Amino acid sequence: MKQLALDLQLPEPFDFDDFLIGPNLEAFLALKALSDRESSEGCIYLWGKATVGKSHLLRATVTRALAGGLFARYWDAAQSPLEEAAHGYELLAVDHVDALTAEEQIVLFGLINAQREAGRAIVTAGPLPPAKMPLRHDLTTRLGWGLVFEIGEPADEDKAILLRHRARARGCDIDETVCRWLVTHRSRDLGSLTALLDKLDLAALAAGRPLTLPFVRETLQNIELGQP
Repeated sequence: MKQLALDLQLPEPFDFDDFLIGPNLEAFLALKALSDRESSEGCIYLWGKATVGKSHLLRATVTRALAGGLFARYWDAAQSPLEEAAHGYELLAVDHVDALTAEEQIVLFGLINAQREAGRAIVTAGPLPPAKMPLRHDLTTRLGWGLVFEIGEPADEDKAILLRHRARARGCDIDETVCRWLVTHRSRDLGSLTALLDKLDLAALAAGRPLTLPFVRETLQNIELGQP
């Protein structure tokens, strides 16, 4: 039977158990409390580089809220225009607020006000702190109304552990040495690392060989030389 290929970039599962906490414990706990209705804070803003897991955290918050019976939704402003239809959710997560048009910024401004007045929750995310976002001044003020967290990058050792965990969760038995080598010798960007591991697993399946360090080095060398 052919082994199923890894797909480390599939949009699921997005839950808190699959997030590498690293330096983000405070934000992690705040979002869990919000999704469990155990927080009095209804407005949270996350910022940081594109690859640190902000989207994962927003999706995980919505996933947990839905499981707990809340009327919740994740809205990616980079993919779908933010509309008035976003009103009415008990918990709303709006990702990539830097992608909002001028009209959509007005919509988000109203959403934040409405959520707060109704005692409902809203979680947003962008690449910069609220005050540095190239948005309407009144909107950046609203984004900073509640809790603001910078989502930091995990340590290299933690990245290696996560790579191994995610690979094994998808049926790929990989040695920890391979994961550590990839982190220290290739891109330290976690998104790039998981995408690379995906390609390596597919190559190992096609070759009928285990995903060992010699195989990884050989495969990467072939890729760099333009060989199949």
